[in-house]
Amino acid sequence: MACANYWTSPFQVGSHHLARGFVDAGWTVGFISDPISPLHLLGQARQELANRFRLYRAGGMWDLEKKLWAYVPGALATPRHKPLLRSHAVERGWAYLTWPPLGATVRKHGFGEVDLVYCDSPKHLFWLAQVTRARTVFRVADNTSGFGRTTAAARSAERAMAGAADLVVYSAETLKEYVESLKPRRMAHLPNGVNFAHFARNDVPVPAEYASIRRPIAVYAGYMDAWFDYDLLNRVVAALPNVSFVLIGGSPAAHARFAPMPNLHLLGPRPFARLPEYLRAADVGLIPFDVQGHPTLVHSIHPLKLYEYLAAGLPVVATRWRELERLQSPAKLRDSAAEFSAAIETSLCEPSRRAEYERYAEQADWKHRVTRLLDLVGSD
Repeated sequence: MACANYWTSPFQVGSHHLARGFVDAGWTVGFISDPISPLHLLGQARQELANRFRLYRAGGMWDLEKKLWAYVPGALATPRHKPLLRSHAVERGWAYLTWPPLGATVRKHGFGEVDLVYCDSPKHLFWLAQVTRARTVFRVADNTSGFGRTTAAARSAERAMAGAADLVVYSAETLKEYVESLKPRRMAHLPNGVNFAHFARNDVPVPAEYASIRRPIAVYAGYMDAWFDYDLLNRVVAALPNVSFVLIGGSPAAHARFAPMPNLHLLGPRPFARLPEYLRAADVGLIPFDVQGHPTLVHSIHPLKLYEYLAAGLPVVATRWRELERLQSPAKLRDSAAEFSAAIETSLCEPSRRAEYERYAEQADWKHRVTRLLDLVGSD
């Protein structure tokens, strides 16, 4: 599995859960993430860099009872939207600048010849020439043209990956037209899901941070990237001074975009293992995405956090976008800051609908998604 995110990231996305599903199905998995380089030292996500560097320096790690080997490659240069680094040469050739040599490292750990190569990042086109495989799956989870940082070289690599793969799966129905434009040989819809048992647990403690936070608590847990609507949340926080807003995740640069308010609590990233504590002790889950500013990107998002909030028994308030409307979930979808604020207040006053929320989330358990993917791969 060649993926954008590293294995021990606090943000566990679809590929992490599919990896666990492959292991549960009896496979041994090599999980290789996007690379790091000395230039990453110029960034602001220092804790994330430290975590990734630890995996690189250790030569990787074995996890899941030694059924999954995870590794972060280190290279002299990696693809970025910067002069020289956004070239086709770096996009497709960074792996030849790694130390120790990436192909040899992977073969040393037993992954030179495999049943399946799975990719979710076009940076990993390298593997199609390096690994003997029976099949290739490429997973598309976003319309990358909606990211301002996406380069022409990355779009070219994505098209090459989609054209070479035996199967392209996409997470949102609204991505279908975009995936068709990549001209895949074969494509199928594979939605995001949830580790239902993880979030539906009743035996989790209340986080120590909540002891000093006044209830009720509205929570957001996840990345804060281009899709996050900082302006909307600032206005909602100001409009509801009696509600505490807890935000889990985000970099210092993201946190700097929030107006300081006494009822806003920026906790930073927390381990995935502990997320149920923060969700189950909250009162409402939030998905404030910037539909107006980034329509191409947001309309194609199939949000994992919708299922995670619902599995934890939380009512959900979200901005309205096409894919979320299509899901017909119990979430309240709103178009403005005033409507978003009112929906939070309504959610806090309503009788509990925990059983309904859990039923909706359970049908999206990752075990169903893994079965579907294995069926698709097996029928190729």
